Amino acid sequence: MSEDRIDAAVQALLDGKIKFHEVEGLTGNDSVEASRVRRRFLEKKFGMLLKHTGSSTIDFNDAVNRNIENPIGAAQVPLGYAGEIKVNGDNANGSYPVLLATTEGRLVAGISRGISIVNKAGGVNTIVAKDGMARDVLVRTSNVKTSSKLLHWIESSEGKEFLRNAFSESTSHGKLIDVRPFVAGRDVHLRFRATTGAAMGMNMVTIAAKSAIDKMVQHLDGKLGLHIDILSESGNMCSDKKPAYINFIEGRGVSVTADITRPRKLVEESFRVKPERMVELNKVKNLTGSALAGSHGFNAHVANTLAAMYIAHGQDVAQIVEGSMAITDAAIVEDNLYVSLLMPSIEVGTYGGGTARETQKEALSLMGLYGNSDAEGKTRLAFAEVVAAACLTGELNLLGAEAGMDLSKSHGKIKR
Repeated sequence: MSEDRIDAAVQALLDGKIKFHEVEGLTGNDSVEASRVRRRFLEKKFGMLLKHTGSSTIDFNDAVNRNIENPIGAAQVPLGYAGEIKVNGDNANGSYPVLLATTEGRLVAGISRGISIVNKAGGVNTIVAKDGMARDVLVRTSNVKTSSKLLHWIESSEGKEFLRNAFSESTSHGKLIDVRPFVAGRDVHLRFRATTGAAMGMNMVTIAAKSAIDKMVQHLDGKLGLHIDILSESGNMCSDKKPAYINFIEGRGVSVTADITRPRKLVEESFRVKPERMVELNKVKNLTGSALAGSHGFNAHVANTLAAMYIAHGQDVAQIVEGSMAITDAAIVEDNLYVSLLMPSIEVGTYGGGTARETQKEALSLMGLYGNSDAEGKTRLAFAEVVAAACLTGELNLLGAEAGMDLSKSHGKIKR
């Protein structure tokens, strides 16, 4: 696109003759050029050069409407390598490179130290306890009696089979696990839960669940005379991007438990503190302190590691809200330090969404977990286990640093 045409498009924006989402109409639907126009508009309007914002390898022709609208460039986040973590899991077995995208000094160094310590004693053990992306479709009946009839039909063999078949008609990868009804008077929340292949699957389950309910509404009206209105495709019992105990109890995405056992000598050499002090700190800080605060999570800083891994690997970063609802436990077992981490809601994917972006795809491929040919979702489950393992090393390291009073010293070394 010539400079004259870019200037003309910028002037059209400044004059209010076109809207930001209409710029592609002037560039032949080339979103790379359209992002240049929008960026030039901002430079001219606000009188500054967006040099770094414009430096990007992202293919906006692919990213627009998949990942972004009205793009102007990219926000860059430093990407660090914390080392290879050994994972002994149901799906992840071996050593996996851990990349962290963050602007917090000492985070990569802390995770790196944690990885070094856990690897010396055999790695992190992980298991997948549950797997299923949830979406709550909210419907309304005429009264509580009708709600009761709907509830009994959904829980009947006929209802389960009908919804399972109707759900499968809208997705080739998603498989319905169950539908749990929650009645609140005439309103009924229908919490769908399904496996989603390699994709994180929130949109997949939303589309398939809504389609299944559309068919259910028509079927029950004709067969039983039950009139049902659909109020929302998401009634918040999912519960997406909000702290909620239903995700703590029922799980959303992948529910993973990880643990490690570290010899006393290794702990004392690494942190210069006795394991008993770390165990006591975990109790009074992560458990008692979190309870006093009314926290939904009982851990040291799971959200830190989670956010850095989510950004690096193309995950929906807002879902660290659910993911960080985790419980860290510590104990002395046969004179060694035992630490476990329960993460009931790790919502991740290895294909689709943000995983298609250039650097994020490379990060997953570096692990050998990019799921472009994974119909069963094994790469997604493996990635969830690696995430949990990395989060556990972060918990171990921070407990050791705080027990040894090293936290402020470490952060004091950061360039300000």
